[in-house]
Amino acid sequence: MDKPTKKRQSYNTEILTAVSEEYGVTTQFVRQCIRKEKHSLTADTIRAKYHELCGPSKKALEQYKIKPV
Repeated sequence: MDKPTKKRQSYNTEILTAVSEEYGVTTQFVRQCIRKEKHSLTADTIRAKYHELCGPSKKALEQYKIKPV
């Protein structure tokens, strides 16, 4: 049997819940917006907000990894 080669996308759950509470939608809807499965103005806004909030946390992780001990 072949192993599946598609990797699962992981999302920052704290940001997902914050965005879902802000817009009054489910976390599943937010995930669908990020994957571009939903096409609406709200979906575009949610996608932009998620990436806006996720950017600084990714940069902070990279800075933490780079720092010498």
